[in-house]
Amino acid sequence: MNLQLHKIPTNYYQSTKSYLQTYTTAFLITLLMIFSISTDHASAEVNICHNPPKNLSNFSPQIPPRKALNYPFFDVNDSKRTIADYKGLGIVLNFWATWCPPCIREMPDLIHLKEYVKKDNITILALSVDRGGPTKIMRFLEKKGIKGLDILIDKKSKLAQKSGVQGLPVTILIDSRGLERGRITGIAPWDEPDVIDFVRRCISPIKN
Repeated sequence: MNLQLHKIPTNYYQSTKSYLQTYTTAFLITLLMIFSISTDHASAEVNICHNPPKNLSNFSPQIPPRKALNYPFFDVNDSKRTIADYKGLGIVLNFWATWCPPCIREMPDLIHLKEYVKKDNITILALSVDRGGPTKIMRFLEKKGIKGLDILIDKKSKLAQKSGVQGLPVTILIDSRGLERGRITGIAPWDEPDVIDFVRRCISPIKN
């Protein structure tokens, strides 16, 4: 049998090689573009809480953001709560005590902040490290005329200690995914517009 074989053109392999080179180059460029976009997005995620206002110079960003501790704290009825209970919300977690004058001084501003940012799905958690129980704390706040914050208790300061809190007040900003974005050591002017805008930009799940 006389088989008729079609002769492969001499430029066939060269054309195929050229095609593969072009395809490979295009594929690599696409990968680089995807990587660049991902890197830019990650960078934006990391940098979202950078550049605090000048009146918040005691803010330290957490780089990279890390998971906030899911250690229990308690309400006045001794019901256990954790950060996970507030999933989907931005959290301003303030550690304070009745024996801490700076803590008391900033509380009215925190109450104002609570009103300003509630529409942004941000909640304020004022976590007392007092050891006298809820009755003592409630009486103290009533005497000071401080209203508008839920009373939460960090028994034996365990969450504060595990979170690296070494003095009071300390406020940790936690985003809606439960990631710590940074913390403020000392008091802050929580009711000033640029600070309110910074809190929104940093941890609100609602992005404009």
